[in-house]
Amino acid sequence: MNHMQLTVPEYRRKGFSLLGHAFALFFKNSWPILLIVAIVSIPIEAIKNYYFFEPDHSGIFFPDGKMDTIVDLLFLSSITPMVVHYILGRVAGAESSFKQSLLWGLKKWPRMIVYNFLQGAVILAGIFVFVVPGVLFAVWLLLLPIVVALFDTSRVNPMTISREFARKRYFKFIGYGLAGYAMAIVFVIIQGIIFTLLVSQSWITATIFDMFFNWFFQLATVVLLLVFLQVNTERVSQEQEAIKQAL
Repeated sequence: MNHMQLTVPEYRRKGFSLLGHAFALFFKNSWPILLIVAIVSIPIEAIKNYYFFEPDHSGIFFPDGKMDTIVDLLFLSSITPMVVHYILGRVAGAESSFKQSLLWGLKKWPRMIVYNFLQGAVILAGIFVFVVPGVLFAVWLLLLPIVVALFDTSRVNPMTISREFARKRYFKFIGYGLAGYAMAIVFVIIQGIIFTLLVSQSWITATIFDMFFNWFFQLATVVLLLVFLQVNTERVSQEQEAIKQAL
């Protein structure tokens, strides 16, 4: 039985075609995504930086790490379902409602907090026990934020679904994950260099930096969404083929 809460279209791109499409989708919809990130992140990042920001005297402009983990988990986790909702509409060829995307993210926010915490705890536990299980868990749970954003998590276990989607696709998922986050990191590094050269460090500039930092990392969200759509399309096709053979 299908417990997905959003209509999921077929998607058949793979490899560099998928990555190129993700790149194009992100920048084609850069302003709506930036606006989503700004609405959610600016108030909380401004408060965080006003009270906790300390200038980095190394000369390299990067986010303050003291409160970032807590802020990301408790307040910024709603961004992922908002972006997923908006981009999914664009992929499906439908008119994406900005307001509906914001409301969808707020609806999913509490569950995103819970499962993001579980994802981090499982991966850290695997790394603490032995490094290899941590890497394995990271791949198994790579699509967890996308699954939580799409599925009715009161009726299914998104961790199980994420693991099933990763089955027999371990190295493919490693490639997509590394590519998605690497592209985002490259833009963050470029941004850090620009901020270091052009602006002085303060809680205001740190807040602006954090906003763009969060924005660039939505590129990884778009990549993972397309990976989910690709795998889901493959699974549906296999199930339909199995039904035909059984008849």
